[in-house]
Amino acid sequence: MISLGFLLFAILTVLSIILGGLDKLPVFLDIHSLVLVLLGIAGYTLFFGRKEFVRGMKVFFAFTFPQDDDAMKSGRFFLRLAEFTLGWGLLVMLFGLVLVMMDLDPDRVGIAVAVCVLGFFYATILSLFVFLPIGLRLSPPTLPMSGLWRFSLRHWLIAFIGFFMVRCLIVVIFIILQAPDRAGPITTQEFGNLMSQATFMFNPADPQGDVLPSIADDNIPRYFLSMFRWFFDTPSLVIVVAGWWAFRLAAGKRRKMIAAPVVILIGLTGTITGCVLMLADVDPEKFGAGFLVSMLTTLYGFIGAAWFLISDMMNKRAGDCVPGPATQSSALDEDIDQAKQIIDNVVERERR
Repeated sequence: MISLGFLLFAILTVLSIILGGLDKLPVFLDIHSLVLVLLGIAGYTLFFGRKEFVRGMKVFFAFTFPQDDDAMKSGRFFLRLAEFTLGWGLLVMLFGLVLVMMDLDPDRVGIAVAVCVLGFFYATILSLFVFLPIGLRLSPPTLPMSGLWRFSLRHWLIAFIGFFMVRCLIVVIFIILQAPDRAGPITTQEFGNLMSQATFMFNPADPQGDVLPSIADDNIPRYFLSMFRWFFDTPSLVIVVAGWWAFRLAAGKRRKMIAAPVVILIGLTGTITGCVLMLADVDPEKFGAGFLVSMLTTLYGFIGAAWFLISDMMNKRAGDCVPGPATQSSALDEDIDQAKQIIDNVVERERR
């Protein structure tokens, strides 16, 4: 079952790449990035759980999942491994970003961009569609809410940092496009502009705002129609929705507090896919529009996360209002005790 979910998302990713051009498929195969990610996973496994890793990977192709003590121990290990893999991918991405900023030579920026983006891309796919599903399948059906909150918050943090770093990378590429003949490390002024554009601008690849249509008082309906056209993209929506169901197929029943950051990270993989396709054949005239379209998957991921959070809160409120089986059982016991007490009092009065 886990393998089916992984295979579904892999097919979905390959199809989305092929839509951008079959010749772009080799761009997503970067040995440096893959080796860095696998070395981190191997090191963590060797130090913290070789037996748990072997035991857990055996269920990757299984359709039934044991719930004994050994399985639960492996499940806890894979939950930690999934979180570590995301964090390690973030560090690989940071390493690549530093390499890019240390040498803005357009002739050498390709390897740094590949390490930066594809390292996090590989780590996210392995974490979401291999390690996290194994951890959830082997864990107890109910997990402590305190642990789920911490687990979810760390995934939220990784998703936000990863998206911010992708935006920083886009600004670095934009700086290179503005001065294709320059070389050397990034200057202090350029670093300030990088942080400002990545943090405060909606589309850091379009600082002048030339991509989105400007409002015209004499044709407001056409303006909103143009805005809807820019912010609705069927392939991006399919990637997020189908990616989420691929994760559900792999991980089983939806767990509260986990769905929201997962769907954001799925959207982020779509954004990275779009960025790599765009950077494989950079056209300065289409750079801003290309990044805007690639951001839509993450935007849809945030919308899906908001939906899951609202759904969890509503279910919790409904659960608080409707008494559960334990509450109903205790109330019934109290009624029986009161009835016995009344009968005992009546019998005692009759004897007197």
